[in-house]
Amino acid sequence: MKLNHIDLHVPDVQRAVLFFERYFDFELQSNRASPAIAILSDRHGFVLVLQRLKDPAHVYPEGFHVGFLVENEDIVLGFHERVRSDGLEVSEVLRNNRGVLVYCKAPGDILVEVSCRPRAV
Repeated sequence: MKLNHIDLHVPDVQRAVLFFERYFDFELQSNRASPAIAILSDRHGFVLVLQRLKDPAHVYPEGFHVGFLVENEDIVLGFHERVRSDGLEVSEVLRNNRGVLVYCKAPGDILVEVSCRPRAV
């Protein structure tokens, strides 16, 4: 089996669409004007569904996040600089035994990780 989609609930669907289009090159597959749902594709078989959050009391659990594994550290550093210069909340660049990574907040208070694995020595 292959994971092929995830459905995230957000307070503002359109803001979340713009975020995932801008920073992760997702392509909207559904009606741009819908405030209730958006279906985006990464053009490689993965679908991201964004639905309007119906109950603002529902929040993602602490530590919940979505992650993007990239090929190299330059991509992580470029992402970090881009979101920081756009004024988004972003962590410092972290280096540990898992690799090089950063975290930022997408609209809807969704934690997003961008990372690359350590190179084999």
